[in-house]
Amino acid sequence: MNDRRNIALTLAGGGNRAFFQLGLWHRWSERLLPRLAAVASCSAGACVAVFAFSGREIPARAFWIARRSGMTRNLDWTRLVRGKGPAPHGEVYRDTLLCAAAEGGLERLRAQPFPILVLTAGFPRGVPTGVGVAVGLAAYNLEKRLRPSMIHPSFGRRIGFVPHVYDLRGCESPEDVADLVIASSSTPPFTPVGRFRGRRLIDGGMIDNVPAAAAERVPGVKRNLVLLTRPYPSNVLGEQSHGARLYVAPSQPVPVERWDYTRPDLVDATVEMGEREASLHDEALARLLAV
Repeated sequence: MNDRRNIALTLAGGGNRAFFQLGLWHRWSERLLPRLAAVASCSAGACVAVFAFSGREIPARAFWIARRSGMTRNLDWTRLVRGKGPAPHGEVYRDTLLCAAAEGGLERLRAQPFPILVLTAGFPRGVPTGVGVAVGLAAYNLEKRLRPSMIHPSFGRRIGFVPHVYDLRGCESPEDVADLVIASSSTPPFTPVGRFRGRRLIDGGMIDNVPAAAAERVPGVKRNLVLLTRPYPSNVLGEQSHGARLYVAPSQPVPVERWDYTRPDLVDATVEMGEREASLHDEALARLLAV
């Protein structure tokens, strides 16, 4: 590996809020790309990674907006009569990922000179899928309530969820890309329980919604730029771990809600917020890259 490739990029999950990261990427990509040794992502952060490294962000975002045209409700219980889940998000998400991986997108993902890691979570052994989903989501939300300044959760591992990390470069088809990202984003009822390489999987946030440690296991990584998707207390942001990590978060709640597919204009506003706020962290980024 090129000695200058010693920076990791970690993309946290957060549903639509993850598009704040895409705005930061727009401002910082020229400086970061030559230095990247690894990318680690989870849930919607993995979608941002696909957009960023497939070279298909513009057509995929346009497709996503068109695909959601006419949606006025995020939960439509009449869909149950038609044998579908109450939320259309999974179908829209999959089609958008397939668009991003089409027309050379998959090939560009596979050709990147660094791993693009996606964290997923396997269910505790012997636990039925429905029970595992309910227990996992309850544990995740409980821990957020009990530890509001927490960045890296721990309850999921404690109750038996198992990490499975895959490299997007190993995907062999656009369908593989969609399967992997949806598995990492699996949050019923909005997105279905995932399946990838024969495993039942759920949102990687059950393990760690901010999988910085996965990137740091890649040989050559010295520092890690960790992009978050919601505000955190100032004492857990900035340069941490003796300068080895730089945590960047929105200064205030982003315009869009996690699973709101009815307001694509707010996704655009969230990207624009990331573009604006990049300048707030330019000096810290320069210090991170000075290694």
